[in-house]
Amino acid sequence: MAIRLFQSQASMFCEKARIVFAMKQVPYDIVDVRADDRKSLIEYTGQRKVPSMDYNGKCVIDSTVISALLEKDYPANSVYPDGAAAKGLCLALEDWSDEVLIHANHHIRRAETPDARKKAEEEWAAHFNTLEQMYSGKKFIFDRMTIADIAIFSQLHYLYTIVKYEIPANYKNVLAFMENMRQTLKLNSLSDSFTARSL
Repeated sequence: MAIRLFQSQASMFCEKARIVFAMKQVPYDIVDVRADDRKSLIEYTGQRKVPSMDYNGKCVIDSTVISALLEKDYPANSVYPDGAAAKGLCLALEDWSDEVLIHANHHIRRAETPDARKKAEEEWAAHFNTLEQMYSGKKFIFDRMTIADIAIFSQLHYLYTIVKYEIPANYKNVLAFMENMRQTLKLNSLSDSFTARSL
């Protein structure tokens, strides 16, 4: 049986899952949910959330759950750092990115007044300051690319490619991290496709 990923190309969470698939070199088929207004997705999963996966007949929903399942079944090229403490921190950072940075993205994309825009930019400035320290003197948070880096990159990549908000030039470590991830993944925009051969 084949693996099918129900996805939208412009979703940061779908990008996160696609990167994990590529790192693991796991073949899969893409079902673009926009092609039929999510009807095939709803028919298979009973809900509208992407990414969702048909994993050899098993329905799996959510990028974090998909990544963890792929890690379990395909442990090579691990997306988690070594050691329990490091893995715990990695999972916490993944969750912070998925649950906090996503809201910052929504706020700035939906800001319709100058005041709302100002508040959204101030929110992102706080996150950029955190990330600037996090990536000080290092390419990745741990000794190699992990799901924490992938989750953060996917949110920042969405901010740049979909929201069209440029990361300010004074956040040099954040910009260096983004460029390193783009070069590593051979990925310029969310509309780009890539495979394990790109890594």
